Amino acid sequence: MLRRNLLATVATLAATATGLMAFAGSASAQPAADVEAVRAANAAFYVALSARDVKKMEAVWANKPYVVNMGPRMKTFAVGHDEAVAKWWPAAFEFFQELNVTMTPSQVQANGKVAWVVGNESATGVTKNGPVKFTTFVTNIFEKEGDRWLMVSHHAQPIPQ
Repeated sequence: MLRRNLLATVATLAATATGLMAFAGSASAQPAADVEAVRAANAAFYVALSARDVKKMEAVWANKPYVVNMGPRMKTFAVGHDEAVAKWWPAAFEFFQELNVTMTPSQVQANGKVAWVVGNESATGVTKNGPVKFTTFVTNIFEKEGDRWLMVSHHAQPIPQ
């Protein structure tokens, strides 16, 4: 009985290790074209954000019920295209009279149909209350639809000062 359990455990571990090696192999052999396309999609997000352009922002996001947005001023996350994109971004753009946000990615990873970009955002802007400046940790997640990479998640968390 003990031998059977031991063999089953070893078989499970071997299968898990094989799966992880296959995943790691595909992750390290990510196509350069996908990485560049994800970089371009990520850059388009920041162009839309800094321009406070609702139409450009809509074009960056996937129109899916599972998209998620959590901006640095949000108290909770917004789920679904209607909440996370269609309602959130117009309201956010109205808050700022001017906005300039740049990202310094520290990691871009593309793995088939999903990709993520992790880095820091630096933001400067003007609100009705005056100038603002802040930095966030950010994770942007993209999903490949056909030949386009579209955002499915944006999470920007303020870096404590």
